[in-house]
Amino acid sequence: MRAEPTARGRVLVLGLSYFGRLLEAQLASLGWDASYAPHPGRSARSWARLVPRIANADILYLISSRAERWAPQDIMMLLRRKPVVIHWVGTDASRATDAHRRGALSTRIAEEATHWCDAPWLVEELRRAGIHSEYAALPIPITTAPPPPLPADFRVLMYLPADARDRAVFDQDTILALPHAFPDVHFTLLPATASDLGIELPPNVDTPGWLPDLDPIYRQSTVLVRQTTHDGMAFTAVEALARGRYVIWTYPIPGGIRASGFESVEAQLRGLIERHRAGNLPPNRSGRTLTLANFSPTRLTTELDRRLQSLLPR
Repeated sequence: MRAEPTARGRVLVLGLSYFGRLLEAQLASLGWDASYAPHPGRSARSWARLVPRIANADILYLISSRAERWAPQDIMMLLRRKPVVIHWVGTDASRATDAHRRGALSTRIAEEATHWCDAPWLVEELRRAGIHSEYAALPIPITTAPPPPLPADFRVLMYLPADARDRAVFDQDTILALPHAFPDVHFTLLPATASDLGIELPPNVDTPGWLPDLDPIYRQSTVLVRQTTHDGMAFTAVEALARGRYVIWTYPIPGGIRASGFESVEAQLRGLIERHRAGNLPPNRSGRTLTLANFSPTRLTTELDRRLQSLLPR
């Protein structure tokens, strides 16, 4: 009979529901007394309601944070004397560097919290803002099943958020220009729709909207195109690579193709299309192998477990 894991300590995870509940379950499976609460944001009242749980936690684990002086997180750091982890995931790092430029960065947050980043390039970004951090990938639930064959017709999956605020860091011009450049290629755009964008899309673009399960879409796609001006680790890129799909992304990822801007992306996409038409485009097996090695959920969860244990008093 498998022994029950030994309790390691109390961890309160604050953040977006997807990440927070994922970590709550993963840490609980390793023996942590882990609980999740929605991120209180800038609301002082919401932070106040969490005071008993924050005080009781051995480790407070923030997935994303504000970093300005006298933000609720800064006041919390003034009062808390137990470990605080901030896991930076993308636009939050941009806000921290902006606070640094304005001279508004909290020294308490920068120096007293433990800082991890879910993408290597964010480490350097935060370093320029005076925050020392380390790369620690978030465990992404990826499939280890054999990759399905590529679709008979070359198909492109493109990601563009439905919310205009979230689209601010995406290269929308490049994304929307690609279907016009390849009128005989099928494109799927999600989760944004023509209504969200306020434009008419060409007939070779499908917009299914938000989907609870992207596995069927990945199976129907040959390549994922993701173009951003700023990003953390893109779950869509990792998930697509794990299924043996090709990925064209602004940022580097093992097994993916790095390209940014219309001309560069168009050239990379055209090369893949030519290989497909020549019958020389197999599933991206090297991308899948590298992804399973670099983003193994078991290995990454074990690494987070080790990191958290190191923060507990001896």
